[in-house]
Amino acid sequence: MRVASLTGLRGLAAVAVLLYHIPQQAAFAGFAMPLFSRAYLAVDLFFILSGFVISVGYYEKVGRHWSLPAYGDFLVNRAARVWPLHLVVTVVCIARILINISGSQSIPLTPVNILSNLLMVQSWGWGTEPIAGNSWSVSTEVAAYLLYPLIAAVAFSRWVWVQGLAAVALLWLVSRSGLGASGPMDVLASDSVLTLLRCLGGFALGVIAYRCARMRWARAAFDRPGAFALVCAAIAVALSLPGKQDLLVVCLMPALVLCCYYDGTAARALLANRLSFHLGLISYSIYLWHPLVRDIGARALTMAQRHGVTGVDALFLIGTVAATWLLCWASYHLIEVRGHRAIKWLYDGRRARAKAIGAAAW
Repeated sequence: MRVASLTGLRGLAAVAVLLYHIPQQAAFAGFAMPLFSRAYLAVDLFFILSGFVISVGYYEKVGRHWSLPAYGDFLVNRAARVWPLHLVVTVVCIARILINISGSQSIPLTPVNILSNLLMVQSWGWGTEPIAGNSWSVSTEVAAYLLYPLIAAVAFSRWVWVQGLAAVALLWLVSRSGLGASGPMDVLASDSVLTLLRCLGGFALGVIAYRCARMRWARAAFDRPGAFALVCAAIAVALSLPGKQDLLVVCLMPALVLCCYYDGTAARALLANRLSFHLGLISYSIYLWHPLVRDIGARALTMAQRHGVTGVDALFLIGTVAATWLLCWASYHLIEVRGHRAIKWLYDGRRARAKAIGAAAW
């Protein structure tokens, strides 16, 4: 089940991260926009969305009626969804480091680093580093997938309030750690378990939000005219408060997800249109590919300036964004979709052979 507004929300979040990261390259620093200065919080929205959407698709099979075969199917489906693109981007980034195509060789290509990245466990707090920069968050989500049955079981029990308080406490601990790069919640250190806890806290809130979505009071509160605009306004106010109140912003995000899930008129108009939906489909590719394209674009601009080409910075920026979109559109169809199908085909074929052997044995 795909809710168009939730897909569009993921797309806009990916674009926000893109526009937040581009000015972090010195060549594009002049294009920094205050509107996206705290778009690192879009990653926390990804975590909440992940917990919510996975519950929409898998709670009945994995959370409510748990079984080892269903859990195995769930993990294979999640691996088929995230691993093919992660593998390709990681290999490309390894090549980038080896030939220095983007002017940066900051990640050591040690056997432990390479193995942890291939297994997608590089950001679990034991010091290994993500070779593809943004893959740290994908790595932490893998841990959330592994723990999903437990998280869902508690979220749908009478102890849900304990899980909710624990999730907020984890996020508070992250925001108070002082490890945030651009703000309190912007914790992504490879040698700290707080990076993993940041994901698990948001993911748990997303699962709890799905439980709430099934309740009458939530529908009465969020499936009504004006609710989406009111929640967006509350988030805007929280973003404007002094002292970067990141935790408050993140705690308001489940309400935004609920509004989108109910697919009201305002949410559909903004997030379910063709552009937003398209961006949502390719959002994973946008998220993983854009740092590499940005770095190459920034280096090309720097080289052009060294050769006396000036006044074309905006053209290089537009070209970088356009190249990102083209690459991600192709990546979605050629890597994400086909990779998912290939892994599912291999897995389903293995199961079919196992059943055939079992039947023959009888």
